[in-house]
Amino acid sequence: MPSTSADPAPFPASFRFGVATADHQCEAYLEGHDDVRDLWERRRGETPRGRATDFWNRYAEDVGLARDLGCTMFRFSLAWARLEPDSGAFDQAAFAHYRELLETIRAAGMEPIVTLHHYTWPIWVERAGGTTGATFVESYVRYASECARRLGNLITYWVTFNEPTQLVFGYAKPWWGRAYAMPPGLAEGATTEEQMTHVAVLMRNLFVAHTRARAAIKECNPGSRVGTNPMLLGLPAWLQRFVDWQATRLRGRDDLVKAGRRFTERRLLEHGAVDVAVAQLSVTPERADSVAFSESYLESAQRLVIRVDAAQAETAAYADRRIAVVETSSSQALLARIFPCATSIPVDGYAEALRALDDGVADAVVADETIVRRLAEGGSYRLLDPSLGADHYAAAVALGNRELLDVVDAAVRAFKASPNWERAWATNFPDEAVPAAPLRGSRSTLADLRGRPASRVPEAGQPWPAARLGGALARIQRRGYLNVAVREGVGGMASFDPRTKTWSGFEIDLARSISTALFGSPDRVRFRPVQTESRIGALRSATRVLASLQRIYGVVTTMLNSNWWHLGMAGRLSAEFCPPECVGTQDYVGLDYYWGISALGFHRIARLMDAAAQRYSQAPVWPRVLYDALRRYARMFPGMEVLVIENGCVDVASGVAKADYIARHVLEVQRAVADGVPVSAYVCWSITSNREWGLPLGADSDFGLYHIDLDNDPALRRVPTAAAATYREIIARRSAAGVAPPTELRG
Repeated sequence: MPSTSADPAPFPASFRFGVATADHQCEAYLEGHDDVRDLWERRRGETPRGRATDFWNRYAEDVGLARDLGCTMFRFSLAWARLEPDSGAFDQAAFAHYRELLETIRAAGMEPIVTLHHYTWPIWVERAGGTTGATFVESYVRYASECARRLGNLITYWVTFNEPTQLVFGYAKPWWGRAYAMPPGLAEGATTEEQMTHVAVLMRNLFVAHTRARAAIKECNPGSRVGTNPMLLGLPAWLQRFVDWQATRLRGRDDLVKAGRRFTERRLLEHGAVDVAVAQLSVTPERADSVAFSESYLESAQRLVIRVDAAQAETAAYADRRIAVVETSSSQALLARIFPCATSIPVDGYAEALRALDDGVADAVVADETIVRRLAEGGSYRLLDPSLGADHYAAAVALGNRELLDVVDAAVRAFKASPNWERAWATNFPDEAVPAAPLRGSRSTLADLRGRPASRVPEAGQPWPAARLGGALARIQRRGYLNVAVREGVGGMASFDPRTKTWSGFEIDLARSISTALFGSPDRVRFRPVQTESRIGALRSATRVLASLQRIYGVVTTMLNSNWWHLGMAGRLSAEFCPPECVGTQDYVGLDYYWGISALGFHRIARLMDAAAQRYSQAPVWPRVLYDALRRYARMFPGMEVLVIENGCVDVASGVAKADYIARHVLEVQRAVADGVPVSAYVCWSITSNREWGLPLGADSDFGLYHIDLDNDPALRRVPTAAAATYREIIARRSAAGVAPPTELRG
């Protein structure tokens, strides 16, 4: 029976507390040793790792920090791209470095836990077919064997594949997602059949590679303990059992394809008044919940605008002043984040914002530069430096219109890569320098590195292939023209001449490029002017009310969100996914847990998807799921050691601070141990701030117990956070009771 005591017994002396990090996220980029994530980040315009935390050179400092917290376990990952830069060619110096790191960890009184594959692999592996290629198992086992031979006498705990259950999202894309969540991604236009076929091959490859690598590791060191750490979705126990049951019913690839359609295809599409919006629409996480964005076609800085006769001309002077901002614009959220003490003056449009400035109702206006610079012409206003951030304009279509988004994205990329980009800018903004075409928001994948399904993008000037029946693209093709929402009134962007009845502007040229991509002609487009507040609504129809239900249905009825790894290890999956010889080939039950919902918070599944989209500050916090999961998987594998290999939080998630989050979750582990669950370790992610997979560093992406200002501090100083103090106290007391806040959380 679950423990009902508010103060469970302290952890036993044998229980290990630890911290973790990973190679790509903390080691500095090394020229000539790119991994697939380096290439992925460059192609998609994400934040590159750069120096990261310089863990390669400063590992001793971070090991010392972990020791001083009281930790007795330290997890890190080996960089396959450094150790084997070319197939079969191993780097002696890299192995020597990791041996020194292992010796440093052991000298500090900590047990290493070593990950062989932490979301990255060498470029040569991807060129040879990647993780779904015919040679992947052989390549991985050779690499694992070499690591065991050279380092195995210093390692007891091994993780073969970090979060294998997440790797499927490099091959499967949900209908509500605009792009693949991680490398390598399939080629543009990959069908459900192609996606699910790759998922099936990936699962089998991971099981087989893990099983053979484990055998090789234990041959070198029979006392080794080898496993993995699947990521738990954080559903209520009854719902997770249902999701997992769905996975056990699949008898093979055909069943997986059928189930996959609920995840990759939206059957009931929205039919809005327009097909595409090209209307100075900035990409924001909130808007991405409602529409699917193309990659960015223009970057525009957010600036403060004041009157030229204003007494103060410094941006910082307006942090607590009255600032006018257009409602429903991206500037609203920016203002709240950058200047939380300012008084927001909401207005309906930019002209009204400037009137508020003229009338003394507002002291300044915040808006994106592309719009406000043209409205402010005439010498009465001044734009202040520095910028408050950058907006990225993108075209938008209704969620789930995958084929239409492919057309739009192809057109945007072709527009930026061709002379049309420079010509359009020079024509519409003759007095301004031509900006660089932005890469931000690219859906580019690594498909060209190996033989993937061919792209459906036609040659320039050729019409798009016929779409699947019933989709939005098929309707547009039958109609014979494209309806595009534009926002007129901003000179150079979109303007209508009533005398000639013609449209002109930079965004008009882009819309005509989309028409060319779709029909082979720039003239098959009709423009519909919309106001700022109606740009999103013009794309949507009454079916939008069902979007949340459709999304929940897609999440809970697909194998992709099950804990298929442990199901396979327990012998409950089809042999096509997990061969019989792989069943039971683990020495511990590992798991990662971050975000979850309660039974009463079932409707908050969409917030779990925020976490999947890396919007961590909005992710739901519900510690009880961790307790339930530990009990469940201990029952699934009786007598087997259980490890919490990752658990942690950004600065604040759903109103819960990092220190409180850690204390609450450790308390759930403590209760599980008190109830007889054989949990032997809790590892906190992460010891320091790191490069969180392409995200810029900020409060929403910093999991570190020690904060490092990766972008502005050349010394990369490690600064302790309140969470570090809390974790140190828990370890010293060997208990989170009395440390964790007593109030209940909302799931």
